[in-house]
Amino acid sequence: MKVYKTQKEVEKDIKDGVLAIDGDVKFECSISIEASITAGNITARDITARNITAGNITARDITAWNINAWNINARDINAWNITAWDINA
Repeated sequence: MKVYKTQKEVEKDIKDGVLAIDGDVKFECSISIEASITAGNITARDITARNITAGNITARDITAWNINAWNINARDINAWNITAWDINA
């Protein structure tokens, strides 16, 4: 599992506008990026997101707290086992 502890570590791994992680990833810091993220399982807390455009999302076992999101456009979302608190969208 790739673990990011600082914004600088995240920025270092962005190539051609994509943060691509081979396998699972955990964010132990706040991040703000203008990039696509591809990974296996993403673990994060306190997500604040703006201007999300997503297609073909397949997700299982989502547990989330304190999500604040604006301008989400999504298609073809398949999800199982979602547990969430405090979602403002």
